[in-house]
Amino acid sequence: MSGILHDGFHSPTAYAVGDWTWWTEAGQACQVLAVDELWGAHLADVYTPDDHRVRTVPLPDLAPIATRPWAAAELRWRAAALRVHSLAAAGEPIAVGTASVRLLPHQSAILTRALRMDPVRLAICCQVGLGKTTTAGAIMGELVARGRARRILVIAPKGVQLQWVAEMQEKFGTDFVRIGPEGVPVDSSPDIWRAFDRVVTSIDAVKPMRRRAGWTPQQVAQFNESRYSAVVDASWDIVVIDEAHRVAGSDEDVARHRLAAALATAAPHLLLLTATPHSGKSESFRRFLGLLDDEFVQGRPVNADTVASVVARTDKRTAVDHDGRLLFRPRITALDVVSFDRHPRHRALYEAVTDFVRTGYTAAQASGNTAIGFLMLLFQRMVTSSTPALLSALERRRLALAAVSAARRTTEPDVQQWLELTGEDAEALLDILPADEASLAALDHLLELARSTTATGPDPKTLHFLDLLRRLQRSEGDPSVKVLVFTEFRATQQMLADLLNAQGIRTVTIDGRMGLSDRADAQRRFAEDAQVLVSTDAGGEGVNLQFAHVVVNWDLGWAPTAVEQRVGRVDRLGQTKVVKAFNLVLADTVDERVIEVLTVKLERILAELGVDARADVLDSAAAHVTDLYVAAIVEPDRMDDAAKGFEQATTADVRDAEDGRRLLAELAVSPPPPPPSRMPALLAAAASGSASLGANRLGRSFGQRRRPGPRDPLAQLPTVAPGEPAPVIRGDAPGWLLISRVTVDARTPTFSATALFIHDSGRADPVRGDQLWSTLSDGELEAPLMGTARVSTDQLKAMAAKARDYAYRSLQKLAAGQPMPAPSIRPALLVRVQP
Repeated sequence: MSGILHDGFHSPTAYAVGDWTWWTEAGQACQVLAVDELWGAHLADVYTPDDHRVRTVPLPDLAPIATRPWAAAELRWRAAALRVHSLAAAGEPIAVGTASVRLLPHQSAILTRALRMDPVRLAICCQVGLGKTTTAGAIMGELVARGRARRILVIAPKGVQLQWVAEMQEKFGTDFVRIGPEGVPVDSSPDIWRAFDRVVTSIDAVKPMRRRAGWTPQQVAQFNESRYSAVVDASWDIVVIDEAHRVAGSDEDVARHRLAAALATAAPHLLLLTATPHSGKSESFRRFLGLLDDEFVQGRPVNADTVASVVARTDKRTAVDHDGRLLFRPRITALDVVSFDRHPRHRALYEAVTDFVRTGYTAAQASGNTAIGFLMLLFQRMVTSSTPALLSALERRRLALAAVSAARRTTEPDVQQWLELTGEDAEALLDILPADEASLAALDHLLELARSTTATGPDPKTLHFLDLLRRLQRSEGDPSVKVLVFTEFRATQQMLADLLNAQGIRTVTIDGRMGLSDRADAQRRFAEDAQVLVSTDAGGEGVNLQFAHVVVNWDLGWAPTAVEQRVGRVDRLGQTKVVKAFNLVLADTVDERVIEVLTVKLERILAELGVDARADVLDSAAAHVTDLYVAAIVEPDRMDDAAKGFEQATTADVRDAEDGRRLLAELAVSPPPPPPSRMPALLAAAASGSASLGANRLGRSFGQRRRPGPRDPLAQLPTVAPGEPAPVIRGDAPGWLLISRVTVDARTPTFSATALFIHDSGRADPVRGDQLWSTLSDGELEAPLMGTARVSTDQLKAMAAKARDYAYRSLQKLAAGQPMPAPSIRPALLVRVQP
């Protein structure tokens, strides 16, 4: 193209290369790079500094820079957007100002802390129910809004993946894609992990496999390459691992830990979410910390000071709301003892099963068959759950034994593995374990007894629950009071759901087999019109039901922590009522005897160690509860000795974990409510001002159609172009208001802004500058714009030099205490003020 546009182009104005002009179609200044004629069209190549692009535009769209118009809406947009960047540089969040959620004080404090980190590598270890997912979402949104991140990977258990997707959309307007079961298949594309910028998946869907029957090491390696290396090497900016205590690993070679370590190394920003980072095992905790900072693995001391650098924690008992009130009220827990009176057949069935379990367990222990022993204990758990649960298990067991050779045996698993199984998962034992002839005969006897008992009518617990529901309706003054029921077994769940629905009590169910969409549908129905939700332990994982406040534990399982987790489904942020939990237990049974011991012993341990240790005591007790149940079944006469052993073992475990507990307690903070933020109002002002200027300020280039949709009011903020006139506003003293962009590192998109008023006498006045800046950003001009004023290049340079002298405070905040480089100042908005 030629260097100068000549008069022969039939334009009223001739532009030389290097001239600054006003692109009327886009509403922004641009610099002419070249001009020419193409197929009869008069064109100019121009550089637009707002987005650092070169475009070819129709010449008639350009006007002399001195003629550029000004509107009050543009002043409001630019002033408000620059103020937003200034506050953001000082640590105030941007993204939450547009989110449909108001962060609580502890969440705001964690977000503010994260924004001071570069990179952000932080474990969010608040207790259950304090909104760790929301806190992580706010941090992710903030990093994206500031240009510090784009691609995000969330690793979460299956049960909470849909919750992640829903919360990120509802609260932050961000769409995540699930990859794995029920989402986009992992193997659907070699580049599946690069196809989406926001991904939720599970660690088991991509963890490396060590071996597989029939596969060569080369085949295993190839498989791992597609599932392991592909996700690790997908250039994630942020990796979030939910329930992160699961990836600490019992040793460094556990597959989950290896994958987590690889992702932690590959991504600059890492968030680990867990309520229980320290299980009492020091090496596991060190590996957990090592994901955030490799120096912990290399021997860095683990103490309050070092851990505080990477861990944020808030306790439920001290967390407050925006008014400084405690978030959670003490819950009410009641033990409902259900009598066998008027149910002799059910009592006889219970005694027969207990005898069967006692004999079978003793024989299994004598022969060293641990799996059969635990199967016997499973029957004990079922008979106290419901007759349908027991009958279903007995029938399933008998059918499986008909097809299983007595010589067949299963691989003996680790005892701890059985202890961790939920009732749903443990039912698989019914199909795979062999039995001898004596056991078969006893099984047939129990089957006959269970069938005849079922024919006599509902179980005692069922009738008791119906009475409890009526009492709740009266005491709550609400005939539709919502009740969440937990049971270990699907057969009990189905029995109860069928019975309640038959009586006109709308009931829905959730269990571990259900897909995420079905689980979400059940939650929605419970929130809307169903009165009762019956859930298994596996089904309840990750379910948030704080719109209900009554929990009924139909059967208690044998882990105190499981009951705590159940109640945690309703005892969460957003709960407005006192949570009530009812634990059902049959009278004069093994369950009642064990519960009595647990109640006494746990209260004694808590009194000795402090009520703050409750969660730690429950965790430690879980490993020893089975011993109590075994003693109550097999040797009821030695329950006192078993109770003493339980107390001693649990106390010892809690003391072993005392250092970790004390460490986390020292880290826990409950900040007061922060002062009101100006950010939401400024964001609204910037958005409204930008919208008033048109849906798309960038217009169109030659041959391109206008792109629809609004622009980001914080992005591509203009700077003052040479020769650009300044708008004139009315003020009490003549002078110039200069708002400048202040940058420490030109390689980053982060910048601050400062305002300086320069009187005509030459005196610089930062206080008056800040006042005028607020007036413009708030849209509170007392009079319409008074036209424009010209300013020379030399004048602009002189004012920019003065602004540099007064930018130290903003630079200091940006530098975060580090040695400050020479300031970079760019005039972003110049306004003439005159009386």
